[in-house]
Amino acid sequence: MDFIKRFFSSKSKSYEHLNDESDDEQTGSMEIDELFVYHFKQNGGAFFYPEDMDDFKIGLLKLLKYLDIEAFMVLERSYFHFLNKLNIPVTDQFDKTGVLLGGCEALIADEGSIMTTAVHTKEYRNIELPQRRVIVALTNQITSNKTQALIDINNKYEKPPANIQTMSIFAQPKNDLSGNKWYETYLFLIEN
Repeated sequence: MDFIKRFFSSKSKSYEHLNDESDDEQTGSMEIDELFVYHFKQNGGAFFYPEDMDDFKIGLLKLLKYLDIEAFMVLERSYFHFLNKLNIPVTDQFDKTGVLLGGCEALIADEGSIMTTAVHTKEYRNIELPQRRVIVALTNQITSNKTQALIDINNKYEKPPANIQTMSIFAQPKNDLSGNKWYETYLFLIEN
């Protein structure tokens, strides 16, 4: 991950002061966004905080090169058109071995997890989608816990979307005997 840190260092708000070691006293005094980032990184996720759209575009292009892929796979039409306007290579062809780029419903601070719905994954379950993910989220999508995330979803939609799923393991566990699914995840968090 040091390779990624060199390319994606943030020029604006910094989360570098967050240690990778667990410290209950430290997490007790954190803002909700810091708490999310802390737990997300603890879970093995790679976190990027682009300063502006140019920084976001440069970050995505560098990530394409780092992941050694030609294009991001996109299921959501709005992201497909948005990334095309930025000249980011995308494809709408499903390929389980590719890298899926998309949005999410919520970033859950108390566990550093990411909640998606059918809006982002269509009819696919997480296990049916590529293991490598790029998530684009806004700072106002950070919520304290899953209960609050579900309340927000119910308030956002007239009819809540199906297929509500949460990802929380972002690096291969060292001694995982339970067979939990993990997702190599790169999160671009954009301030709004």
